[in-house]
Amino acid sequence: MKDITETEQDFEAFLYIVTHDLKTYARAMRVIPEWIEEDLGDSDITLPEGVAQHMEMLKAYAKGLDRVLEGLTELSRVGRLSDAPAPVALARVFAETWEHLPDREGFSLDLSDCAGTVLGPPNDLGRLAHALLSNPILHHHEGGGRIRLNSSTAGGRVVLTVLDDGPGIEPPYREKVFEPLYCMRPREETGAAGVGLAVARKVVQALGGEIAVIDVPGHNGCCMQLDLPAAL
Repeated sequence: MKDITETEQDFEAFLYIVTHDLKTYARAMRVIPEWIEEDLGDSDITLPEGVAQHMEMLKAYAKGLDRVLEGLTELSRVGRLSDAPAPVALARVFAETWEHLPDREGFSLDLSDCAGTVLGPPNDLGRLAHALLSNPILHHHEGGGRIRLNSSTAGGRVVLTVLDDGPGIEPPYREKVFEPLYCMRPREETGAAGVGLAVARKVVQALGGEIAVIDVPGHNGCCMQLDLPAAL
């Protein structure tokens, strides 16, 4: 009889295969309307306004489906396609991830108090950094903002806090936001897939750590606190 760990691994492998195949169909849903528009344009045929709007809606929903499938693929990779554990400087992995975020314009990242080094798979820690940085950008209520990271090391553990000046997360939703595919606002508004924080929690738990949304006196945005193994 299979144990829980083996069953989870089987499910994750199945999830990866399914999402990989479905992404082919999602991309087809996105590009075929473009081909139709190009063919009609070559024939000097103009779509009625209502039909053109429906074509744009189809492309937008196809892009959203592609984002969801990509997020689920990332979720399935954690722990299954992970690098060997190694010391990773938090400031470095977050800085490198920040440089490759496409939607960071108008936002700033403060790493001046982030000096911890953790032990874990570098690629999984990169996934963690991406999730924790992209989430406040996607859900910010203004066109820009500030993200700040603090860390402290004691007793073989690193405590990392990620603070932003966004709308925050109310207590009733602070556990639900870590569930796969859960979004507090419609995906059409944020462009989020609803998988990022699920990836973050899975990475942290695979490292034997914890992650939670906490209150910080005097801070009105969101604060994520992580407990991670230090590199000794």
